[in-house]
Amino acid sequence: MVRETLRLKRGVRSLAQTGHPWILADEIEPSEKPRNDGQAVAYSSEGVMLGTGFFSAHSRIAWRRFRPDLGPLDEDWIDHALQSALAKRPCRISRRLFWSESDGIPGFVVDQYGQYLVVQITTQGVESAWPEIQKSLLRLIQPKGIWVRRDAAGRKIEGLENLTGESVGVIPEDFVRVEIGGMVVPVDLRMGQKTGTYLDQQDNYSIVAEAAKGKRVLDLYCHNGGFALRCAAAGAQMVTGVDRSETSLRIAKLASLENSLTIRWPQEDAVRFLRSSRKGEYDLVIVDPPGLAKSRDSRAASLRFMAEIHRQAIRVLVRGGTLVSFSCSHRVGVEDLRGMIQTLAVEEKRGATFLRTLSQAADHPHLSSFPESQYLTGWMVELK
Repeated sequence: MVRETLRLKRGVRSLAQTGHPWILADEIEPSEKPRNDGQAVAYSSEGVMLGTGFFSAHSRIAWRRFRPDLGPLDEDWIDHALQSALAKRPCRISRRLFWSESDGIPGFVVDQYGQYLVVQITTQGVESAWPEIQKSLLRLIQPKGIWVRRDAAGRKIEGLENLTGESVGVIPEDFVRVEIGGMVVPVDLRMGQKTGTYLDQQDNYSIVAEAAKGKRVLDLYCHNGGFALRCAAAGAQMVTGVDRSETSLRIAKLASLENSLTIRWPQEDAVRFLRSSRKGEYDLVIVDPPGLAKSRDSRAASLRFMAEIHRQAIRVLVRGGTLVSFSCSHRVGVEDLRGMIQTLAVEEKRGATFLRTLSQAADHPHLSSFPESQYLTGWMVELK
């Protein structure tokens, strides 16, 4: 049973009062804080119930809602949350099955790669409920195996240790081959980035690849070769994928070999690579950096860094070429990106035609009450 309660400070206007799933530590009345980590019911200062969630005494985000009413995270509620998430997912071999707050269990992420699942746990509430969650996953999905990861940076913020991965059932030691974005590629389930590889660009691969036929393509921050591979398969004249991670490029090279694609894979810092490239060398340039603005304080520095990357990207783009630009942080949104590109285009004496917006895949749902859930935004822009 849920016994702990917390109450907002009088006069505080928390976003939780308008549906946001978080309450911050400094929004809670000190005398009304739970004594221990665990499940807690939250109330406004007027006594209006805000839902049941996980309380953490260690984190700036002190409370994370998992249900809007009064009740525990028990087997029935876990089944309800998982079934609701599954009903919303597109039918794909590789997909995000469950995404933390967006699907109702904060700190719980599940990606599916064919017959295997990769789980990431980042809250104490999910750690405590993992035996019940595991049973529900096995019953509803019936995977061959689940790889459980407890190594995300967010665990330390929650007061949790980072631990080595563990398997439930059978998880291959070697790469698995699965279809992602219309192409069969190798994925490292045990040691791959976050939960294996990035699945949030799946809807964008075909959009960008359509513009690549006969073009000289540059994919910056290519990771495992996402856009580079699909552009090469679509008939690009020449493709270059740049990343500074040897591990990421090793998987990208293997994918290109197994799909009989010719791609150049320089292991280098993206800005350094751009500065050494010729003006107008490429017809299509993709800029997909990792999330930079991790906090409000880092936003300005992130925008300056993004501007430098894009200035150099525009320089190496032929007149009339296409720039595909992404931001992987909700703190630098689609309009921030548009304004930055427009300003740089004027400074570089280039005409900019914004062709279309791009966003995260449909299996990464965005909640209007939770702006942090819309983190991946992008533009396709013609630069004359």
